[in-house]
Amino acid sequence: MSAVLPLPRNTTRQADTYITGYVARTLNRACGMIVVAFVLVHVVAEAILRVPALAPVNAGLPWLPVVQNQAWVHAILYFCIAFHTLYGLKLLAGDVGLRVPARASFLVIVGIAGLFALRELLRYVGL
Repeated sequence: MSAVLPLPRNTTRQADTYITGYVARTLNRACGMIVVAFVLVHVVAEAILRVPALAPVNAGLPWLPVVQNQAWVHAILYFCIAFHTLYGLKLLAGDVGLRVPARASFLVIVGIAGLFALRELLRYVGL
């Protein structure tokens, strides 16, 4: 009797292809890390601006609050939030037993997330 639990079989092999497997997983992880990093930087920047005891830090890092208001930073952030959320919902749908085509769903999710980023860039341009 073996103590090792058998892993579920991957009979469709959808996650093994380059674009839907490796790229999707890597992009999902990177987006999650970018969102967490932005939130941490945002909290630190707001603390530096609002807490009087951190005023000397504000003098040494005047660029920190400015970076938060850049169009490209918001575009990356919105892309990451949208991609990470939608890809997580796709994974959740697969976990509950729904068949979700891997390549098509990945491309749709990237497209929708790209629209969020494009909308943010166009907002800063004035369109």
